[in-house]
Amino acid sequence: MSKARVTRSGPGRPAGVDSLETRQRVIDAACRCFAQNGYGPATNTLIAEVAGVTAGSVYYHFGTKHKLFESVCDDVYGQIVTRSVQAMAGPHSVPGLLRAVLIEAMRINHESPELAAFVASAPVDARRHPELAPAFEKQAAVMTEALTHAVTVGQSGGRISADLDAAQIAVMISAVLDGFAHAAVVHDAAEMDRMVRQFDELILGPAGAD
Repeated sequence: MSKARVTRSGPGRPAGVDSLETRQRVIDAACRCFAQNGYGPATNTLIAEVAGVTAGSVYYHFGTKHKLFESVCDDVYGQIVTRSVQAMAGPHSVPGLLRAVLIEAMRINHESPELAAFVASAPVDARRHPELAPAFEKQAAVMTEALTHAVTVGQSGGRISADLDAAQIAVMISAVLDGFAHAAVVHDAAEMDRMVRQFDELILGPAGAD
């Protein structure tokens, strides 16, 4: 995990800015700091500097750093799950589900690369810092539940065999997504797009049976 400091994102907060906006600004800054530096080196002071607020403001909104990590998990995985559910709408085959979530993941990677970086770093930090495990495990369960539901929809629509265990398929899809998230940390967006296209052509096969 790189220990390079994150550059400050902008000027300090103007007076009177809404508290919810300030809170989101801190969450966005913490996402970048946790992803780039790791949970331990990403101090509240660094996060405050990147957010353009005081360290006291970080404490006011979140209390402890592990509570801030929990809020980042809620925000990042909430966005990913919401968009993945929309991408997986309707009955799909297993390759179709993988194709749908990977395409959406690449869109997210282009728009917000720090989200992919956080998804790659969060499980590592959760293993190193036991106090983070509940927040990460909660979000992992939410993602697995969404994927499991999508598989059962595919089974109901005749696209996936009813004999298969929906939860096990969901875990498999999640593992593939995690692998691409880790790859996105070390490869640029254009290279990730090429990788997904190759995976699509060589592994998923024709899209007609999605």
